Amino acid sequence: MGIALSWVAVKGLQPDEVLSRLELAHTDEESSYPFEGVVAHPLPDGGFLVAARGCGHRIIRADSMARLSAACQALSCDIEEHVGFVASALWEDGRQVWEVRYESDDDPENIFCKGQVPARVHELLAQVEPMDSENFEGHYHMDIPLILAKEFSGYRHDEDDTSFEATPFETLKDLRGKTSWWRSLWQ
Repeated sequence: MGIALSWVAVKGLQPDEVLSRLELAHTDEESSYPFEGVVAHPLPDGGFLVAARGCGHRIIRADSMARLSAACQALSCDIEEHVGFVASALWEDGRQVWEVRYESDDDPENIFCKGQVPARVHELLAQVEPMDSENFEGHYHMDIPLILAKEFSGYRHDEDDTSFEATPFETLKDLRGKTSWWRSLWQ
């Protein structure tokens, strides 16, 4: 069984402002990974991470990312391991700069790129292992969005990092309240 996770990493914005823009609030309650709900964590380079259980959470939607990235940089990462889906996108000053997405259903050996993707994407594609490879030290197409996300943030959900794990996640409160399932269809 795999993980379903949405997260954003923000650089150039104070944590309280990040939470305000995402309509979230501190609770001072600690949480460990894997967590339920929405959590926050400081990043090693002074950035700030907000993560939510489940793929496609509202924190990574275009309207949230545009608001969040005003006058700063924000990277979104969306993961649904069960179906082989991973996407990362960099936003800056309210607009999306690039997106790199992998969907195994579409083509297990293809990456979708949009915008001004980092040159690193082409390096990673040149080094990718074939689907039938047994080289567990190499990377696969699905890893590329995750590698880009880690290079921006210093965080990758599926890697052990004792220095990162030394500080627990903080559970956050969603100020928007619960939305009924039928209402979420219209948002």
